[in-house]
Amino acid sequence: MSQTALLALDGEGIAMQNMLVSPSMQFQEKDQSGQTSSTANAEQGIKAKELRVSGLVTFDDEAVLQRLFQLASATEASGALKKYRVANATATAINLREATFTGQIDAVPQEDRLAWQVSFHPCVKKAASRKNDRPEKATRRPAPSKQGQRARVRLPELMSQPTK
Repeated sequence: MSQTALLALDGEGIAMQNMLVSPSMQFQEKDQSGQTSSTANAEQGIKAKELRVSGLVTFDDEAVLQRLFQLASATEASGALKKYRVANATATAINLREATFTGQIDAVPQEDRLAWQVSFHPCVKKAASRKNDRPEKATRRPAPSKQGQRARVRLPELMSQPTK
């Protein structure tokens, strides 16, 4: 089985067999049926991006399981959950740079495989700047003149021209 570290948190590789990293993002809506509004749903905005990580940790690699639970429960000096720099191809593709553990971390024994099926959900804390998502603006050009607009001519110049 492959045990390549496909994910790193603060530079520390997370080694699990058959690791699967999949992104998700929730779009929140509120049901408006029965209200005086003409819409059935009201948009509540886009919620944070999240990665779903799952893989196997063999019973022989108990230290890996212990370390995952230590990382999940680590806190900052302020008492908030620790933010981790995330290194993973999928995370890079969706501009997820920093995340904290959210929801829960599970380690379900798989007796037939002599391993734990581990799953956890790092949730975005800092996405790449939106400036990187936008196409570059073209250099600003002067506004074209309106069609049918006549050029201004100074009257003294017209009067000084000889008549035929």
